[in-house]
Amino acid sequence: MIEWLNNLCSQGIGNTITFLTAIVAIGGLIYQSRSTQKQIKLQNFIEYTKRYQEIILNFPENINAKDFTFEGINDDIERDKTMRYMRAYLDLCFEEYTLHKGKFIDDDLWSIWKGGMETAFSKPAFKQAWNKIQNDSEYGNEFILFATELGIKN
Repeated sequence: MIEWLNNLCSQGIGNTITFLTAIVAIGGLIYQSRSTQKQIKLQNFIEYTKRYQEIILNFPENINAKDFTFEGINDDIERDKTMRYMRAYLDLCFEEYTLHKGKFIDDDLWSIWKGGMETAFSKPAFKQAWNKIQNDSEYGNEFILFATELGIKN
């Protein structure tokens, strides 16, 4: 009987140790998974911020002026360059919209990006560019409606 109790105790201790080891391993996996997700979100944020900054740095200084017009850019090369970067900006907005719609970015980040789009879309330069670019680009009806709701249309 004592031998049986000793076996039972030693098996119970072994099972308890195995169980606790499994719990610690699962906890470690969960922690690592969350850390990896945060790192991926941060890398994506950095990448999109870098793209946005490159676009903005290539706009003319007066791009945000209320009286800005593309016709006011006398140099054809500079006008074409500005339109290329406007297209890049609108494409970036479309990508961000698509990422949010697919739940690849969280609501906090989306609210920052959406606020920036709303500010940009309210400016004459972006409205003028949208009117030209949407005629030769395919953004889909949902994004067009979204952009319109944010104020991109005149």
